[in-house]
Amino acid sequence: MYLEDAAKLDKNSLLSTEVLEELFSVDDYYQMEKYRQELEKRAIELKCRTSFNKLYASYKKELKKQNIQFSDKPSNITEFRDQPIFKCGVWTATDEGVTRFGERGRVVACPHPIFIRKVLVNAETGVHKVEIFFKVRDRWRSCYIDRKTIASKSGILALADHGVQVTSETAGLLVQYLSDLEAYNPDIIKEQTSTSRLGWIGDVFMPYGEDVIFDNEMNLLTLFNSISQVGNRQLWYESIKRIRKRRRIEMLVYIAASLGSVLVEPVGALPFVVDLWGETGRGKTVALMVATSIWADPNEGAYMTDAKATTTAMEVRLNVLNSLPMMMDDMAQIKNQYDEDFSSLVYRWCAGKGRDRSNKELGLNKLTSWHCCILTNAEHSLVTETMQGGAINRIIDIEMDEEPLFPDGNEIADITRHNYGWCGREFVEQVQLMGFEEIRRIQREYVEKIENLARTQGVEKEEKQVLPMSIILTADEVSEKYLFKDGIRLDLKECCELLKNKGEVSEHKRAYQYLKETIAANLFRFNCDEDDNIEQWGVFLEDDQYAAIIGNRFDKIMKEAGFQSKAFLSWAKKQKIVKEDPKGNPKVVTKINGCSVRCVVMDMEAENGGFTDIDDDCPFV
Repeated sequence: MYLEDAAKLDKNSLLSTEVLEELFSVDDYYQMEKYRQELEKRAIELKCRTSFNKLYASYKKELKKQNIQFSDKPSNITEFRDQPIFKCGVWTATDEGVTRFGERGRVVACPHPIFIRKVLVNAETGVHKVEIFFKVRDRWRSCYIDRKTIASKSGILALADHGVQVTSETAGLLVQYLSDLEAYNPDIIKEQTSTSRLGWIGDVFMPYGEDVIFDNEMNLLTLFNSISQVGNRQLWYESIKRIRKRRRIEMLVYIAASLGSVLVEPVGALPFVVDLWGETGRGKTVALMVATSIWADPNEGAYMTDAKATTTAMEVRLNVLNSLPMMMDDMAQIKNQYDEDFSSLVYRWCAGKGRDRSNKELGLNKLTSWHCCILTNAEHSLVTETMQGGAINRIIDIEMDEEPLFPDGNEIADITRHNYGWCGREFVEQVQLMGFEEIRRIQREYVEKIENLARTQGVEKEEKQVLPMSIILTADEVSEKYLFKDGIRLDLKECCELLKNKGEVSEHKRAYQYLKETIAANLFRFNCDEDDNIEQWGVFLEDDQYAAIIGNRFDKIMKEAGFQSKAFLSWAKKQKIVKEDPKGNPKVVTKINGCSVRCVVMDMEAENGGFTDIDDDCPFV
């Protein structure tokens, strides 16, 4: 009887137990909430809203203690045209905006329709984001926002950058509305797995997966948008088949490596580099555009990245690409930055993970990681004489033939600029159809084929090079069989010739060779008299078979070339390339111009890493 005449209640009646008993006896929760709002409106008129709300909360708490069931759900529902219906409690949400009744009358939380469409839970970090859906200027729009953004009055103002009409005055109300909306509608506002990375997320491949949402597009929007299917699929395939028909190994490997990038994680391999090098004008950039067009837009500033990007920027890009290949044009731009030795950069790329970094809370940020192939090009090889052996092993190095790759390079470039993205998606779909186990079986067969061929040639290939090449050959087989269907495949023998033999990339053997070449180029520093006005590095002994290099000069030569003196000397002792004193010290006291100095006494005639025995009667002090 009280509820039907709420507008006529006086203060004493409104704050009576009878009113609350009648309110909580209503079975229909929508009707109950409607009555509660009317009572609250009357309390505002009588200036006793705080007292009413306290009594309401206390009564409800007491009922819960006694396990008495009552309706405790929101009543109002949203009325957004052509959109889902949400329970919204005290709010009125229509196409005219979101409002509620306050102490001073009706207040506006948002002057236009707005709601949370879904909650995203990041698969890697567990961080929650929400998709905000709103209508401004007669058009529905959406954006992804960290949940903490809509949890505070200051944070929610960030929605203004996306077009939401929120101000410092309405921010608090909008926070309350969105919080209520999410709390009242767990059955409508669904949680969905999201990722801030591309490539394999379990069995799903982003950005092609429908069950997983990519939520990092605001940070790398250009990259994300470039990965799409554009133009004429048939025209792209016809053009690429013309390229393949020329059977140039450079192009066939580049195409297969681009596709093979998505096989790195399924076969459990580490990232690797495919480097194409040769003189300018032979088609290196167009080749990279073709490899890029498999997945994405090859136009400048889209998918491909600049070699001048910082290492941190590269790391972030690799983390987002994850399984997709990173394309880097013209490494010559940064050769001076690395003093023409890319060892550190190659190690960083091929480690498959970034550096630990602390955050402002003195904790560690989540470690970045990736499983992909990096395609590069330059006028000169990434591999140098002084590059560390581990870095060399991670590079498939391809020198271009003198003849240009493309007789019609401009035409191919133009076609790839306007037609792209078809092949990559279809290749992923084929891999999913075949299953990872079948892919691994094919890849293991190629490992065996490479090793068997090497044995017949009397050599042994570096394992860290065999694995990447087996991935490239697997991608080549699958793509030819199911996509190109042109009967053109990489030649196993040619591919094996690209791989380094075991021992060729031994850092110690290369250091030994480097030392011999350095000494040969500086003979005058070993055949000089004390009266000569030049720096003496050492002397020759025993008919020039041995070179005694002054210890600090030896260390300097090794350091400048990027070799480790201590590690080399340990190896050289075992190979009997250097003389050692009775205590096993590889730096032996030798007489030079009457002075006793410690020298590295090295056999200049040892072959293939040094197997010549050193005469113990060699005249050292």
